[in-house]
Amino acid sequence: MYVRVGIIGAGIGGLTLAQALCIQNIEVVVFDRDPFPAKTGGYRLHLSEEALKSIRKGLQARIEQALRMSGTGPESFKQFSILDHHGKTKLRFRQTDEEDLLMIGRVPLRKILAVDLENIIRWGTQFTHYEEIDSGVLLHFSNVQSEKVDILVGADGVHSAVARKLLGSETAKSAGVTGIAGKTILTNRFRSTLYKDLFKGPGFAVGPRGIGMFLTVHDPNHLAVENEFVKSLDIIEQPYIIWSVAALNESFRTDPKVLNSDQLEEESCKLLKNWDQGFHDLIKCSVKEGTASFQFWFPNNLSSWEHNKITLIGDAVHPMPPTSGLGASTAIIDAVNLAEKLTQNIDSAAALQAYQEEMLKYAPKAVAEARPPLFWQRRFTNELMRKFAMSIFLPAINNVLKIKEQLRNN
Repeated sequence: MYVRVGIIGAGIGGLTLAQALCIQNIEVVVFDRDPFPAKTGGYRLHLSEEALKSIRKGLQARIEQALRMSGTGPESFKQFSILDHHGKTKLRFRQTDEEDLLMIGRVPLRKILAVDLENIIRWGTQFTHYEEIDSGVLLHFSNVQSEKVDILVGADGVHSAVARKLLGSETAKSAGVTGIAGKTILTNRFRSTLYKDLFKGPGFAVGPRGIGMFLTVHDPNHLAVENEFVKSLDIIEQPYIIWSVAALNESFRTDPKVLNSDQLEEESCKLLKNWDQGFHDLIKCSVKEGTASFQFWFPNNLSSWEHNKITLIGDAVHPMPPTSGLGASTAIIDAVNLAEKLTQNIDSAAALQAYQEEMLKYAPKAVAEARPPLFWQRRFTNELMRKFAMSIFLPAINNVLKIKEQLRNN
């Protein structure tokens, strides 16, 4: 079967799909509005064991090797902590060493996934719409000539232009929560003053009005320094802390979308009024011009559709909040799944149908994992419930888990 696959979006899912198709000698072309791989928002990403299995199955071995050298593994996620707004840990979830995982910065991940695709990716192209024709799909752009492909894959994220035309509506709906995130360099000062549990894994602090703050330390082991291939990509990161303040949309005094980086930091500090000074110090020492806001999204209607030339992967079809840490992983699984189906099926329409059927089994589960934290964040806007949880309920669970761990060890 000869097909030419066009991918709109060179994000994590789009690049993974391009790599997987190239290995199978399927012609592919990728279009993205960014001028180059490093021009991307976002911070550190979590890749699950299933995502890593997909990478191992569908991509070059040196890509997996570069990813592992550039990030951190299970050693950086030994537990997940819940703190109060004074910085006191109330509950620790110990993680087992059995699950494989990878924590990696978005820029290194994207640069690695773009390796060897120089002649395939059309950076700086502004996709506008597609047109179905008898011989395939015609892609239209505002700044370059139109191109014909046999199969179109929308990997263009939340508010996907491909999805909007294909399904006739937006695939994303607001979760009612907005986040403000920034990056702070892990200096010697913060190594000595940061809440100690955060060096064992990510943490989430909860304060009055249901305001939450996610915190995670990224301290790569720098094995990458010894690898010439990885060094050539210029992706070695210095250690840093990612912080993200999340609140219900109605908690914000000003729409975060209109605020610049400095103003977003000020807004974050206002939301964290009466919180421990350590949280404020992290925000005030953020990398300049590196703070951004983002909406939390859920799928509008994650269900099947019929089309024999066009499909969707990643956030274009199943956007999910970062509360489960599975957005990037699910996009990678989508990509390898789709490439596999296109390789196995002579009929491309059958391949797209087989991909969709499988995706609709695992994607809803990933979305469902993101819901409970947002449910509890809304419940904790009730001050009595929050105080009860922080002073009695969570510490009681923590004691039970501690006793169970001691019994296991004995």
